[in-house]
Amino acid sequence: MDGVSGVSAPHSRLAERQRRMALVNLLLRGSGVALSQQGRQLIVRSATGATRLVTDLAHVWRAADELGRQRIDPLGGSQLPLRRAAPR
Repeated sequence: MDGVSGVSAPHSRLAERQRRMALVNLLLRGSGVALSQQGRQLIVRSATGATRLVTDLAHVWRAADELGRQRIDPLGGSQLPLRRAAPR
């Protein structure tokens, strides 16, 4: 238990990872790629079915640039409105 929310640590880590993945998918929207997870592996998949396996969220951006229709700048101004819509 984490003492604050009463949720066991493994469940809170999973919930946080899912929240981050949802946020990343919001940022990837329009680029032609999406992020999914299978076990501990993260998968960046294009609309054509091309895939890249990545080890963590930090590597998603390079894979998205390789597979996507346009380059993604997660810190760019065009992505900022999406952050307000991010799940919490």
